[in-house]
Amino acid sequence: MGSNELDDEHAAIGRQVGRFIRLSERLFATLKWNEAGRGLERPAYVLLSRVAVDGPFRLSALATDVSLDLSTVSRQVAALESAGLVRRFQDPSDKRASLVEVTDVGREVFAENRDRWLAIWRELLAEWEPRQRQEFAALFTRLNESISERLPQTGTTFERDAR
Repeated sequence: MGSNELDDEHAAIGRQVGRFIRLSERLFATLKWNEAGRGLERPAYVLLSRVAVDGPFRLSALATDVSLDLSTVSRQVAALESAGLVRRFQDPSDKRASLVEVTDVGREVFAENRDRWLAIWRELLAEWEPRQRQEFAALFTRLNESISERLPQTGTTFERDAR
């Protein structure tokens, strides 16, 4: 395979990854989350999912994990806390710091929202053969692992993102 063919292949993958990001953001934005009763907007869902799956987190670690500014994460977590979905408590290893963990209600709300999101994926992939879905999941996982290995390690967990 020549250099141009390889570059074309990488360019095509890069374009499709970019398109996937744009389309999935638009898809998420079109969903009527608030009609679900306890639906969450995307930023709240992202933070709640991280805390529910891999928490508890320090705010700084959570901000790093989701690639957002600490002040943005702090405001979003405060809103989640006001809604009773997360709670803060003193970090036992450093009394000056606090950790954020999901509440029982937060776990329920996360599960409801995750189930709605997964239902969309089931619908989108309904016509795919099981083998195709398995192969795609394996290749997509491999891509995410390659990306994760390239990122600086921060001590937080970036895996288990099946949300």
